[in-house]
Amino acid sequence: MIKKILRYLSVGLLTVSGLVGLAVWCQECILLFPIPLAQNHRYKFAHGAPFEELFFYRGDSVTLNALHFTVPQPRGLIFYLHGNASNLQRYGKFASDFTQKGYNVLMYDYRNFGKSRGKLSEASFYADAQWLYDTVLARYGYEQQQVVIYGRSLGSGIAAKLAAQNRPLALMLETPYYNIADVARRRVPFLPYERWLRYHFRTDLWIKQVKCPIYIFHGTHDGVVPYASGQQLKPYVANPQHFITIPRGRHNNLRTFEQYHQALSAFLQELNAGGGEVKSEKL
Repeated sequence: MIKKILRYLSVGLLTVSGLVGLAVWCQECILLFPIPLAQNHRYKFAHGAPFEELFFYRGDSVTLNALHFTVPQPRGLIFYLHGNASNLQRYGKFASDFTQKGYNVLMYDYRNFGKSRGKLSEASFYADAQWLYDTVLARYGYEQQQVVIYGRSLGSGIAAKLAAQNRPLALMLETPYYNIADVARRRVPFLPYERWLRYHFRTDLWIKQVKCPIYIFHGTHDGVVPYASGQQLKPYVANPQHFITIPRGRHNNLRTFEQYHQALSAFLQELNAGGGEVKSEKL
């Protein structure tokens, strides 16, 4: 009997070890899951503002594909960093949430997502975001105090770092994580993820350095990034009313809730009225 129990335990441990090993080896597939597009793909969206497709080149090996949605007399720019999986063909439809409120939107695909190309690493996510932020502001004449950095899911960690290193008007995060290790631990606890992960996305570190107003949206029924992980960021939101909890909201459906749109409209109106709480003086 004891031998049988030990055998079952051994099989169980080997199975868990194998799954963990697969997860460690395939981190980019599981965490990032980039989906490419053909270079001749034509973007089509049922509704929304006119847009221009752009290509940005960093040297000979990196191409970043972007969409710039524009409205007459814009109130500012939403610099949008999207989530994992898929590409701009999926995320482009979200631009209407902002263009309908009077904002231009710039969103781009990370390396190997959509039509973008280049070698992936955590450092490349940060470097590309900063380089494109500088390039877009210079090319189109945006001032930093006209820009809202918006990070969704995977993009929330990148957005937090970008906001920490610049002085935008505001930082908005949708379904954010405390950091990737925290999300992993909530799924399979008691494993040393910090030692194995190649991607950490330490939102918890960068958000402490953000000087502009911070707004967060998260659903209580998020099955991808647990609500409890995002909730740990609440102490860094200066105004508690800027942390929006959407009851029964899931990871990919917050925009289907009227509460999300009401809060987003109120926050953008507050920013335009100069009512956001800023931790230090504006540039």
